[in-house]
Amino acid sequence: MRLFLVALLVLAASACDGPPQEQPLVQPSANAKPRGGLVISLNRVIMGRFRVVAPLCVGQRFLIELPSSQGPGAVTPAGGLPIRPGDTAEFRNFLPEVPTNVTSLSGPATLFSPNLVRPFNIATENTETFSFWRFTFPLAGAYEFFDTNSGSPGRPIVDSYYGTTSYVGETTAPTGVVCVDEPGCVASLDCLNGKAAPGTNCCKCVGVCCDVDEQCASGMSCHRGRCVDPANLD
Repeated sequence: MRLFLVALLVLAASACDGPPQEQPLVQPSANAKPRGGLVISLNRVIMGRFRVVAPLCVGQRFLIELPSSQGPGAVTPAGGLPIRPGDTAEFRNFLPEVPTNVTSLSGPATLFSPNLVRPFNIATENTETFSFWRFTFPLAGAYEFFDTNSGSPGRPIVDSYYGTTSYVGETTAPTGVVCVDEPGCVASLDCLNGKAAPGTNCCKCVGVCCDVDEQCASGMSCHRGRCVDPANLD
């Protein structure tokens, strides 16, 4: 009789769990130290006032010269910070009393940090205290991220069966991009136009991060450090 009652309790507990959830798991901070220069501030305290920092596009820049009467055109490195798979970035919250986190909108791998608040990973640099989270990029590609505690992360879509919420479309929260390329990848117009020979290891960061329009593909413009379609800025 006792075994029967235990079995009923187990079944009841299982029924309360409901359908399995598909939300990503919070990722622990990587143990590796951040690569030099790969420190991303999500906010700052400037002259005693807290300010949100619009994240920039971090990665290699490329100058894109289109074919013309003066030459066949070319793609050449033009500054920025080359980032490789295996490199580690450090994201910092300089107001560790207020929840801030890192969540990916798109990319070859998911970024899903804990809330960067006390007492999580507290450090001090130049008298400024911050909570930090480190992530090691496993694959090449453009990682777009935002802070779910700042603004709306896009248009919510609720799964009718699981009840989980995913987000699509644009976000009102400031977004940032970290672009990662394989070492020795090929940066060319053929790669940019999808005409490279099969098996070519094309760079994924051409036309992603920018300082000027000339670092973007034809029809795109440089806006807040990212190459975008001007039609999407309306």
